[in-house]
Parts: sequence; C-alpha cells; structure tokens
Amino acid sequence: MEKTLLIVNPVSGKGRVKTILLDILSALCAGGADVRVCVTEKRGDASDFAERLGPEVERVVCTGGDGSLNEVISGLMRLSPEVRPAISYIPLGTTNDMATSLSIPKDPKDAIKELGAPLSEQRLLDVGQLGQDYFGYVAAFGTFINVPFTTPQAAKNTWGYLAYLVEALGQLTEITTHHARVSYDDGYIESDLLFGFVTNSLTVAGGIVRFDESHVALDDGLFEVLLIKKPRNLAELNTTLSNILKRSFNSENLTLLHTSRISFEFDGPVQWTRDGEDGGVYRSVEIVNHRQAVCISVRGGI
Repeated sequence: MEKTLLIVNPVSGKGRVKTILLDILSALCAGGADVRVCVTEKRGDASDFAERLGPEVERVVCTGGDGSLNEVISGLMRLSPEVRPAISYIPLGTTNDMATSLSIPKDPKDAIKELGAPLSEQRLLDVGQLGQDYFGYVAAFGTFINVPFTTPQAAKNTWGYLAYLVEALGQLTEITTHHARVSYDDGYIESDLLFGFVTNSLTVAGGIVRFDESHVALDDGLFEVLLIKKPRNLAELNTTLSNILKRSFNSENLTLLHTSRISFEFDGPVQWTRDGEDGGVYRSVEIVNHRQAVCISVRGGI
C-alpha cells in the first residue's frame, strides 16, 4: 500500500475542504493508499508535518492555497533529496497561481478524481530560496506586494479575490519605490524599483502578470525576474501597467531576466512576500534556484 500523508488546511478557500474531505479520502483509499491525516491549526504546521512525517510516506497530498503548498514544499526542502516524497495538490485558495502553472484543475472535484491513480507521471520543479526560506513560485517586493497577507483572513473567506482588490485600493496613496543594486548571473543593475518579482511560474499576482509559455520552464534551474522601474509620471505608470498586462516586457521601465541566482541590496529595509505570504524584511538578500528539487504529481491534472 502506498503510504500517503494528507495535510488539510481547514480555513483555506472559505473552508471548502470540509465539504470534500470524504471525497478526498475515498479517492485515496480506492487507489490503495494507506492515509494519515494531519490538520493545520496555525502557520507553520504544514511545514512541520511535511518535514517530520515526509520520510515515512511516498506522497504528500496538500489541500489549501499557494501558502499551504509553500509550507509543504518548505518542509520537504529541509529533508535530504532521496527521502522527499512526491506532492499532490488540491487547490482551494483564492488565487492558486501554482495550480495555473501546473495545469491543475481549479475545481477541487476535478483534481480529486485523479488522486486514486498511480503516481506514474511526476513533474520535477525548481524551488527558490529567499534568504533562509523557500518558495515554490514567487518571491516579490514593492507596492501592493503586502496585500495578500495584510488582507484579513475573514475577508478572504467571504469575498475571495475582491478582498485583495479592496485592500490594494486602500494603499493607492502609499506608492513608494526602492533604490536597488541588483546582481545576477549575467550582469548588474542599479535603479529605483517599483516592483520586483523573482518567479518560477507562468503566472503571478493572481494572473495579472503572465509570461509566455515558450520562455518559461519550471525545471531549468532559472528564475524569470521581472523588475519594474520607477515611472516619471502617472501617464508612464499607466503605460507600464498596460505593458505588463499585454506581456510586453521589453519596454523602458520593464526588465525581464533569466538567472539562476540574484541578489538585491537596498538603501533601507524592504518587505518581501513568498508565494503570497509574509516573506520577511531585508536590506540585502540573495535568492538561489534549487533545480528540480521536488516532484509534483501531474497525472490527469494532479
């Protein structure tokens, strides 16, 4: 029997997991899995479960949003590569950028259908490291970047994506830039930056930022780094945001890089996020790509 660890975030996605938990267990048991269930109560629990119990199982099934998946990945990265189990993911969060990149169905019922299938198809994924912490698909800084973790959980559960929009509108008067010295594989940049995204994903920020699929590989050891420079006026800001939406990244205020590592040095402390959660405050930090560090089960969309 395949030993499986099911990690459940009971509050993610308006608590939807409570209505589908029996379906998840039925699908796993139908596939011959020996299932152990762990329910998170606070931040960090999923990482602890994955680290402590991961070596005892062949698969970890994660239910929740991008933050829950981040915790599972972070916990597994504390293990040696030879004992890291594969991951299956049932997305229940608000944005689910990671699911989009992996073509995992956003409808949990569609994702659950394949849980009983053998793990014959797995996808190796790079994992990023921001300082001492790990991320699955994005580390970011800049205006509005703190919206995901300053938006109250109750509002997320009630309003979903609209809650993020309301929180962002409330910060319109707080737009700031950060003077940064940026070193990467092929060069150096010094500029005043409005945003910075270090990604291993086709989409970030709930789909607002999308990259061309032909230019992104999730297992090549390279980040896609999008730097947005300080606009000179409101018209230039509008043009820059329009170019982002059109995926026109070769413009005056946009720089798109491909690199295996990158370091930032700022004039003062800067808040970061990791996979939509609080990523800490840094004045200087190095970000490193760990190539093909974890496996995600992608059979039939899982």
